[in-house]
Amino acid sequence: MDRRKALKTIGYGSGAITLTPAVIGLFHSCQNNSSNFFPEYFNKKNQFSIVSQLMELIIPETEIPGAINLKLPEFLDGYISTVFSDKRKIKISKGLESFIEVSLFDSEKTDANKLTNQDLDFQLAKYLKADFKKKNSWKKEDSDYQKALKNKSKATKIPKEALAYGFANQLRALSITAFRTNEYIGENVLAYVPIPGEQRGCVDLMETTGGKIWSL
Repeated sequence: MDRRKALKTIGYGSGAITLTPAVIGLFHSCQNNSSNFFPEYFNKKNQFSIVSQLMELIIPETEIPGAINLKLPEFLDGYISTVFSDKRKIKISKGLESFIEVSLFDSEKTDANKLTNQDLDFQLAKYLKADFKKKNSWKKEDSDYQKALKNKSKATKIPKEALAYGFANQLRALSITAFRTNEYIGENVLAYVPIPGEQRGCVDLMETTGGKIWSL
């Protein structure tokens, strides 16, 4: 089964993608049958490796598989390649490039291959655990930069930390979505009922699923 064809059936929406259990199950089945993987989107030097490390830091292996064992980076690579618009692809690429550049600067290294999990985890914490004021400052810098690009301003300075923050924030959201729509997680970790039964409203989640959210 062609992984790209499976992804194309996910569908398109304005800001949100409809991910049906049947389509996601088909996608993962196709993916797991592939012995070799070649990135379609994160195909520049070090990109796929760094994204994989970051996703593993966001969703590490515990008593359940982490991002890498679940092949979430492969899923995300194909998802972005097939679903994202050219504009969104350019933005996430610039964000990743900025994230790597700031990581190298902060760690005083010159080669992305030498960035350790500790270096990358430091960056994730810097952005995702920043205070409200700092996050708003980065958002404004990013917004001003996007407006300047739209107006084709020649004196536009790239706000690398702001773009890196946007990338880290988006990667976390995409990683969580990929995790929740993973076939293994949906059937073995989340609350899963292959054949829905009765509907019970206004009941305690602990009573119905033991505190687990429902599988998508």
